[in-house]
Formats: sequence, structure tokens, C-alpha cells
Amino acid sequence: MSGKLIDNSFITSNVYDTFLFSLATPAFIWSINCKKIQYFNEQAERFFESLWPSGKPSEFDRLIRNWKDISYSEHHTMWFEFFQQDGSIKPVQVRNSYLDQKRDLIATVVINPTWAVDQQNHQPMSFITRILGSVSSVFCSRTDFIEGFENLLDEIEIESGISEIGFIPSDCFKRFDLYEMIHRINSQKSFFVYIDQITNETKKLESGKLLYVVDFLPEAPETWMIYKIKDETQEIGSFLIVIRPGDSQSQQIIQTILEIFNFHFKELIEKMEMTKSLYQNVFENSLNSIIVDNISEGVIIVNNDFLIVYINQISSKMFGFCPKDVIGHDIDDLIVTREGVREMVSHHFSTEENQDDDETDTIRYFHRRSGETFPCQIEIKKFDFDEKNSYTIFILTDVTETEENRMKSEQLAQRAFLGDFASLLAHEIRNPVNNMNVWIQNIKSLCHEDDEIYKAAHRIEDDCSRVSHLVTNILAYSKPLKLNLEEVDLASFLLDLLERWKINFVRSNIKYYFSPPDNFPKIMGDPRALEQVFNNLIGNAIDAFDNKGGVISLKISLYQPETGGRKALISVSDNGPGIPDDMIDHIFEPFVTSKKKGNGWGLAISKRIVTSHKGSIQVKSYPGGTVFEILLPIINGA
Repeated sequence: MSGKLIDNSFITSNVYDTFLFSLATPAFIWSINCKKIQYFNEQAERFFESLWPSGKPSEFDRLIRNWKDISYSEHHTMWFEFFQQDGSIKPVQVRNSYLDQKRDLIATVVINPTWAVDQQNHQPMSFITRILGSVSSVFCSRTDFIEGFENLLDEIEIESGISEIGFIPSDCFKRFDLYEMIHRINSQKSFFVYIDQITNETKKLESGKLLYVVDFLPEAPETWMIYKIKDETQEIGSFLIVIRPGDSQSQQIIQTILEIFNFHFKELIEKMEMTKSLYQNVFENSLNSIIVDNISEGVIIVNNDFLIVYINQISSKMFGFCPKDVIGHDIDDLIVTREGVREMVSHHFSTEENQDDDETDTIRYFHRRSGETFPCQIEIKKFDFDEKNSYTIFILTDVTETEENRMKSEQLAQRAFLGDFASLLAHEIRNPVNNMNVWIQNIKSLCHEDDEIYKAAHRIEDDCSRVSHLVTNILAYSKPLKLNLEEVDLASFLLDLLERWKINFVRSNIKYYFSPPDNFPKIMGDPRALEQVFNNLIGNAIDAFDNKGGVISLKISLYQPETGGRKALISVSDNGPGIPDDMIDHIFEPFVTSKKKGNGWGLAISKRIVTSHKGSIQVKSYPGGTVFEILLPIINGA
């Protein structure tokens, strides 16, 4: 074609070149916004030469005087007033059709009688432009194709005079879940029974040419024509057209339509490939984000400049900052170390290069937003995105709980050792203490009570008694506890216990309260061991009052935990001074006591007794009162 492309900034020329070439009258495509002619055919070139022998002006305003008067309707006819080189005006009747939804590109065809041709050879301009608009709409996206392709084929059959038109897809449409849809449309066509044979034969055909099917499939009707579409990498499919017998004039229209389809099918495949790739990337990114946000480790990624580009939710919670507060900031603003993160990373990789074995994780102490210090296991990785961009990935694990468990294990091991040592020591001490008591009794028998030697011996006897009591407690704590279990009525048990404490309560000016419920279920317990627990709690409360008087209250009730199984809740409370805050967390440990003359074994042994009964004991204390709560399992069915 001899038409020249003036501006190629709007759309690839293939479709419009084909469209203009199919017309027998002067035609050109122009842009309202740019005021320039984009494409034109040979007839238009001759038409412009007749108006401007020395060359048409590039300014659109100097070519058509009334171009701004065009109608806004999609297709309309009007008279264009063309300027001629001598300054005169030549009115020419034209037909304008918008080619895009933005109403910018317009196809103008001259229909002046001077340029009229035999109607038999005249290409139906309005049909071509309508098909062009319909194809553009249907091939915008996969969704538009699904909704409009079948109707588009019907429209072409009705308006073009073609008996049938169908599209035989290649396997590439299976990737986009369109193959079955197109196959269903073909099942309604007359050529469907031959579709497998045609598909096999089209593999040998050249693309972009309109051919007769009978040339390679002799049993096919002579009115069947085929047009194969292929891009640079794959076969797209083939159009099969059934023309009316003896209708050779419609082939030019068919060729134009197929070349339009050729361009748009390639564009649609490219769009769907890009969309699929985009969705895959979005899915993978979303999946990766979900995985990273839901792992138990913290992840922080920094770029070449050590600026934070990503931080997951675990890291945010770990440090106490929202992602938006730290992204874009220097990593040193978040991870504060003595040497700085850059030096830490440099040292990490230099050390790693000198190690033959696998990398070992490092535990460091970092700071939360609140100022709290926490131990963190840190692993550092490098990721090179391309030649210019590399990223450093920090994988963080808050090991606060692990460290606490480790310290507790060490403490338990130490206590176990101390317990064994204390038990051994207690055995070694007991015999000498017993011997001392025998000699002290002998000394006292030889002295008068007013004698200083007698008094000194008595003080030694008290100290020996304290040592003996301490040894007894140590041995009781270190030996396995043997319980003699029997049914225990808690109400009666506690009433009897309080009865024995009455004299002490009166002497110390202490009031006590206990109102047991009726028919309270029984528990399985060792009465002597439980008596030791409650005697210890009541005795501690009396000591805490320091002869100033007070109130002790006992209460029993039923407790139903979520895990199932009813339990008896026994609370022992007093209105004394309470337990110091620095001691409350260690109150059940050996040697921990707030009493002046206490040895710190009473509550430790009490807890051991309660836990041996498959129960639990806890304490709540505040200035002005302390409450011990004991949970013991109730007999099943009681």
C-alpha cells in the first residue's frame, strides 16, 4: 500500500491499514486531540494532491475549515469544507465514524459523487466500522471475550452475507480456560463433524492467508475457506468461513475481517499471558507474605543502604513498632547494638567464611520500644536481587521463654544438687546434735537452775532443738513423700483443727471465721500431711500479726475448672501486713521467709504436700492482707 503513516503514536497500523485498503473511496483516520491525520489510503492521497498540488498543509485547521462541527453520534454524514491551495473552499460530502470509546479517533470516508464507484464493488463502510468497533470491545479482556465472542460471530454472519464463520482454537486456549467455550460454539456449526481432520491439516498451512479447505481436504465442500492465525511463538487457531455458492465478491470483506481478527487475537493472547503472569506473581507474593507473616520467627529485610524495606508482624510485636513506623528507617534505629548493625553483619559474614562447619546462630540482647531488654537468636542471610540491588535478611527468634526455661532448669539442677547435699549433711549433723543433747541433759542435772552454767546449757539445748527441727524439715523435703490417703470430710477436718488453735487465738487476740457449707463433698487426703499444711498457714498468719491482734478467715467452696473435674477450693486469709513484693514470687522456695526466726521450710514443704495430693496452692498478697488458695480434687461421684 502506498499510504504514508503521519503519526504512529496511537495504535499499531496493521488493522487500520487493512481497513483503509479495503475501501474504494478516499478515506483517512485522524485524531481530534492531536489535530493530525494518522492513516490514509491511496485514493485519499490522490484526493489531497488534487486540492494541494504542491503538498497538503500539516496543520489540520488549514486543511478542513469546519472540522470542529462534527457530530457526536457514532456514525454521521456531513459536508467537509476542504481548503484548496488557491485559497478557495471545496465542499465534499463525507461519512465520519468514531473508532474508539474516547471519541478521539475518527474514520472519514469521502462519498462525494465525484468519487463514487459502482455499488456492486463498493465495500460497506458502515459494516466494516461497526465490526471494527465490536471486535475492539470483545477483545479488550478475557471476560469481554467470554461474554461477546459468540454474539460477534453471529453479527458477522448476519451483516456480511457469510453463511457461517467459526474459530478452531489451538491448545494455547486451554491455558486460559477458553478452549471448551469455543469448542461449544463450534459444536453448533456445520463443519463440526470435520473439525478434527481440519485441525490436523492446518498444522501444515501457512498463516495469514485465506485458502480453500478443499485444497487440502478433498471431501470438504468448495464453499469452505480457512485462515490460520499464528504469532512469533505459537499457533493461535484458524477461522473457518462458509461462503454462499458463487459469492466471490465477499472475499475482500472476509479478508478484511480476518486481518482485523488476526491482529486482535494476537493482542488478546498477549494480554491474557501478561494477566496470568501478573496474577501468578500477585498470588505468589500474597502467599509468601502470608507465610512470612505467620511463621514464628521475625523477619526484617534491609536494602544496600541498610534501610528497612520489609518487617513482618512477628518482628513488629517483638520490638513494639508498627511496620509503617520503621519502614524506610535505618536498621540501627530499630536494632540497637554496641558496634552497629553494619559492623555486626560484616563480622558475621567474615566469620562465616572462615568456618568449615554450618553456620551457628547467635544470641544477642535487643531492646523493645518499652525499653525492656530481651534475648534474641539472630540469623543473617544475603539475597542478591540483581547486579545493583542486594538485600540483607535478618531472621529473629525471641528466646525469652527459652532462656527463662534454661535458667529454671539450671536452678532446678542446682536445687536438686543442694537437696541431695542438704540431705547428706542433715544425716551427718543429726547424730552429733543428738549426742550434744544427751551431754546437755547431763550438765543440767549437775547444776542448779539459778546457776549460769545451767542457763547456758539451756540456751544450747534450744539451739540444738532448732537445728534438730531444721534437719527434720530438710530430710522431709528431700525424701519421697509417702501419703496415707483416706476419705476426708473437709468441713469436720477444719473445724477440729481450729478447735485446737482456740487457745492460741485467745492469747494473741485473734478472731477467726469459718462457716462450712452443708454436705460438702469429700476429698482423698492424708489427714496428718494436710494438718501440717493448714497449721503452717495459720501459724504464719499469727506470727505476721506480731501480737497486735487480727482476723483469720477460712472458707471452702466448689470450683469447676474448664478442663473438667470438680475441685475443693480452700482459702486461708488474714488482715496482716502482707508479703513483700520482692519475696512473693519465691515464697514457696526453701530458705525464703519473712519471719525473723523462720527457716523458710514451712511453705516449701506445704506446697510439696499439696502437689502430692494432685492439687495446687497459690498466694495473693497486698498491704493489709494475704490470701492462700488451695485446690484439691474431689472424690469422683461425691
